[in-house]
Amino acid sequence: MGMTDLQFKSFLKGILRWLEEAKNQDTKEEILKTLEKLERDLREDLQG
Repeated sequence: MGMTDLQFKSFLKGILRWLEEAKNQDTKEEILKTLEKLERDLREDLQG
């Protein structure tokens, strides 16, 4: 069973929030840490 349009939009908004947070970081290390969190969350979502 797939997502509804509303669920998918909510999912994309979450990704955009993570990316915005990374963009606002001051150092490369902070950016990488934020992106690693996003990657981990996305992988967990894929595994179910």
